[in-house]
Amino acid sequence: MQLKKVKDLFDIQFGNGFELNALTPVRQGINFVARGMKDNGITARVEKVIGVLPFEAGAITVAASGSVMESFLQPEPFYTSYHVFVLTPKVEMSDAVKLYYCMCLRANKYKYSYGRQANETLPDLLIPSIEEIPDYVKGISLTDIEKRLVDSAKIDGIDDKADICSDKIGDELVPLSALFELHNGISSDKVLRSKRRLSENWIPFIRPSYRQTTSIDAFVNKTLIPSDKLFPKGTLYVSTDGQGSHTYSYISTEEFVPNSNICVLIPKREMCLREKLFYAMCITRNRFKFSYGRKPKGTKLSTILLPKCIPTYFNNLDLTSFYTIHNYIKKGNEA
Repeated sequence: MQLKKVKDLFDIQFGNGFELNALTPVRQGINFVARGMKDNGITARVEKVIGVLPFEAGAITVAASGSVMESFLQPEPFYTSYHVFVLTPKVEMSDAVKLYYCMCLRANKYKYSYGRQANETLPDLLIPSIEEIPDYVKGISLTDIEKRLVDSAKIDGIDDKADICSDKIGDELVPLSALFELHNGISSDKVLRSKRRLSENWIPFIRPSYRQTTSIDAFVNKTLIPSDKLFPKGTLYVSTDGQGSHTYSYISTEEFVPNSNICVLIPKREMCLREKLFYAMCITRNRFKFSYGRKPKGTKLSTILLPKCIPTYFNNLDLTSFYTIHNYIKKGNEA
């Protein structure tokens, strides 16, 4: 594979080096990009700084320390905190190609363990040349990507327009245990695991993770698993441990087996996909309650208060809009 240095493909600039506490947060303002690993690194929106032009949309930000090498394509104008590089392509690149390079940059994270920073070495890192980018990346648009994400989230062939929940209205809050039955997973030392899916009988063994895409710990043979530890796709589950991964809640996209740090939630009433997604958001928003080593297990999880009914206006959203709101709510929870 032909490789190029980062500095050969991108103009590299130091970010603004602003401190967030010296800026003015506003609801509608300029994105402020820090060194985090979530929400494109955006931690707030701030007032425009007099005399300082924001970086233009379409640039890539790279964290040189903190969550080192976390790389994001910025869709809007932005300011940055310190130790954030801004990469501007020297040649024309589509957003899909930029996202591909974000992935390549992030793949170098392993080089910066034990506190090492990327301040001096980033320009000389080797990444694939333009000619080496796969054709399927060059030929895809972000609209295509969004459509695939929405399509992949449709579970069991549920039709978007038909997946409408009941029109119950109310602000009543109830404990999680009033809405769901709680089922714990199985310890990893009680299952035979494989790094690869050896046949159709081998299904994901799920662990806590801050991203659902990285929650597959291994594959296990479902014929060797107790039936009460097998759960179908479309099932809601919560991470109950995993240090920084606790409380994240997801809907399974295929049959799975949870490990002992996962709690599966089985609705006590019939729930549509949209309703489960709503409750996944609500549960995830309780992350702040479990800092400093506290874990959402047992009574602490079962007594979390949730809306008894999904807000009616969610019924009027298509799935694309629903996931946009999901990301917005998740971002607000992490801020």
